[in-house]
Amino acid sequence: MLDFKLVGALSPQVISSLIVIVFLSVVSIVVGLKIDKLKPTDVPKGIVFIVIMLTEMIRDMLKDNFPGKKLQVFGPYLFSVLIYLAFANTIALFGLVAPLSNVGVAMSFSIITFVMLKFAEMKYKGLKRKLHSVFLGEVWWLFPIMTPINLIGEVSTPITMGIRLFGNLISGAVISTMIYTVLHWSLGIFAGVFIHAVFDVFFGLIQAFVFFMLSSVNISMAADVS
Repeated sequence: MLDFKLVGALSPQVISSLIVIVFLSVVSIVVGLKIDKLKPTDVPKGIVFIVIMLTEMIRDMLKDNFPGKKLQVFGPYLFSVLIYLAFANTIALFGLVAPLSNVGVAMSFSIITFVMLKFAEMKYKGLKRKLHSVFLGEVWWLFPIMTPINLIGEVSTPITMGIRLFGNLISGAVISTMIYTVLHWSLGIFAGVFIHAVFDVFFGLIQAFVFFMLSSVNISMAADVS
């Protein structure tokens, strides 16, 4: 018999996700306070220098796709997604369960990005232009065929992005585990653990960057009024 509960215990993936969020929130507040205290003549050091350089690097990557004030609107969200995924995908190194190993957590990011896509379309293209592109398109007399296809395309975007994020992370974990098992047997425990950690970091950061780039491209296309 199925047992449905309105309130239940949090899954290990959700707990790991909350830990990452709390950690990044504390670090952001501390770094923000330190940056506020900097004077124009001061030279940033330590974690403040790292954060400033990382922010400048991400801004340079996004400024071509988000010219003018668009970068101020979408840049903070994309930067937050990249930093969260980079930590969430590598948190297994500290003995915690990777949040994205739960398909629900992966899909939640896709849904948030989907909301950002719709927000960009409504803000820069307008409701009338969006409805026209979905239901009529460039060739209006093909609307009986194109309307269902366009509607499927609208719905499939968050689903494909979430499944891609979840599937790539799981496949990377499986491959790294297989390699770890072989190296652990042939080279010894220390070499195996080292290689396993390297693959965890590699696959985690790659998937974070891929999702970041996909989100950037999709949002920039949604905000393009040309």
